[in-house]
Amino acid sequence: MEGKVLHRPKVDGLCWRCSPTAAAGGGPHLPDMDLDAVTKHSALHAKPSGLILQYGTAGFRTKAEHLDHVMFRMGLLAVLRSKQTKSTIGVMVTASHNPEEDNGVKLVDPLGEMLAPSWEEHATCLANAEEQDVQRVLLDISEKAAVDLQQDAFVVIGRDTRPSSEKLSQSVIDGITVSGGQFHDYGLLTTPQLHYMVYCRNTQGQYGKATTEGYYQKLSKAFVELTKQIGESLNIGVVQTAYANGSSTRYLEDVMKVPVYCTKTGVKHLHHKAQEFDIGIYFEANGHGTVLFSKTAEMKIKQLAEELEDKKRKAAKMLENIIDLFNQAAGDAISDMLVIEAILALKGLTIQQWDALYTDLPNRQLKVKVADRQVISTTDAERKAVTPPGLQEAIDDLVKKYKLSRAFVRPSGTEDIVRVYAEADSQESADSLAHEVSLAVFQLAGGVGESPQPGL
Repeated sequence: MEGKVLHRPKVDGLCWRCSPTAAAGGGPHLPDMDLDAVTKHSALHAKPSGLILQYGTAGFRTKAEHLDHVMFRMGLLAVLRSKQTKSTIGVMVTASHNPEEDNGVKLVDPLGEMLAPSWEEHATCLANAEEQDVQRVLLDISEKAAVDLQQDAFVVIGRDTRPSSEKLSQSVIDGITVSGGQFHDYGLLTTPQLHYMVYCRNTQGQYGKATTEGYYQKLSKAFVELTKQIGESLNIGVVQTAYANGSSTRYLEDVMKVPVYCTKTGVKHLHHKAQEFDIGIYFEANGHGTVLFSKTAEMKIKQLAEELEDKKRKAAKMLENIIDLFNQAAGDAISDMLVIEAILALKGLTIQQWDALYTDLPNRQLKVKVADRQVISTTDAERKAVTPPGLQEAIDDLVKKYKLSRAFVRPSGTEDIVRVYAEADSQESADSLAHEVSLAVFQLAGGVGESPQPGL
């Protein structure tokens, strides 16, 4: 959720990338952007004094009352990104599962993927710029990203059902219109639906029709067709994070014989890894994820569905329908649910039988407050601590005390806390291991406040 203090040097309240030094030497003017109008409108969306935020995997998130200026400026940024990519860009106003009083915003890149990391930096710089520096930051971004300022810009907007979302969406629209961009406001959408809309628009409708009706029609048609086919097994590459339950990993590797890979926490890391396979499936423990098909795989499957006969053609046709049923732009609960329903129908399984395929190991997650989360550094997809010295050795010794156990620690991305995960053969053992690891973190990584207590 929260905004955090940036740990890069700042000049005049800006991060180093957007400082006067970084922008020295002048830069392009914005021929189709009325800078006086931008300044005037920006003053109507004033930045709260002292507020510093950082764009992360989930975009910007904090209390809704502090986000008006961010929304306006993300409208400006979306226009620049659209010009630079010569594509439609999406802006989603949402804070996902955060409390109702929170809100957030994130930008969607041309093929429905998350905003490029270099533009996450631009977003952070622009959001944190003081009022008198907004023009300069816009110029600097345009120069650094080689934006063709004569290019047309188009942005699509979606929002969730929070009370604050409609007003904040209007602030985004203000930023788009004052900077000369065009837009389409879809109103209420799920985040995966907006990713879908962006993907559709930038593939000239090849991926689907960029409407809510088109979204549901594509899923429902693929669902109906898929349930008519006969299922066949398929070897796939699975991508998880360290938070995936150990039982799921063992089941995939030992029973299903599927190769499993682990990445750092964050959908963007899993998505990137999954793109390495012809067919890559990824899910975080919190449910975020989808299945990706490479263009080569899609073409081959479509070709086989046309050329093969009888049973093999039916299998290929089933895979072709699966491609349409999955929302490859982003994890999509509706799409995933329909895939599961179809597979259960094809396999003749009940939900109870599916759930009984393996049993999760008991686990526990805890948080430890520290003076500076940056003292913790990790490797091996965040499963091993590199610093501070002695911490990983302490964790290894503790893990040896319990059956079927493992534990790891990682710093929060937004606040000075360290997250602890532990699992073992019983809930009592998982709780005890998590507590002991928390004590080790508190002692070796600069814990603050009261030391961790059992059962908390």
